[in-house]
Amino acid sequence: MSAPPLGTIAGMVVPGDGRGRGLGFPTANLELDEGGLPEDGIYAAWARIDDDPPLWAASVSVGANPTFDGDRARRVEVHLHDADLDLYGRRLAVTLVARLRPTLRFDGVDALIAQAADDVIRCRSLLGDHARIRR
Repeated sequence: MSAPPLGTIAGMVVPGDGRGRGLGFPTANLELDEGGLPEDGIYAAWARIDDDPPLWAASVSVGANPTFDGDRARRVEVHLHDADLDLYGRRLAVTLVARLRPTLRFDGVDALIAQAADDVIRCRSLLGDHARIRR
């Protein structure tokens, strides 16, 4: 039996800093609907685009991106696994399933990339190894 979800975060996809794609992990940055955020960290999640099927397996970062200098505002960044989609202006509803780890500061991008790859592997395991499912 799987654990109950930790909550849902929803919002419109807006431009971010553009780093994720260059690192091999493109992210959708959310301009959030009303509601609070969970504690900072990396989460395994299911995401729905524009309230339509299918559900997409996702890795979600909630926090201030401490590895990079500059704007440290808290944000939500969603990496849809195995997806290459233009999501700007679309709405994502993200149901958090499990918190993998806290937000960390890395000494460089190579360490960040290695950790992100491990996070995706852990997410896939937690979500049942499905890139996307239809519900």
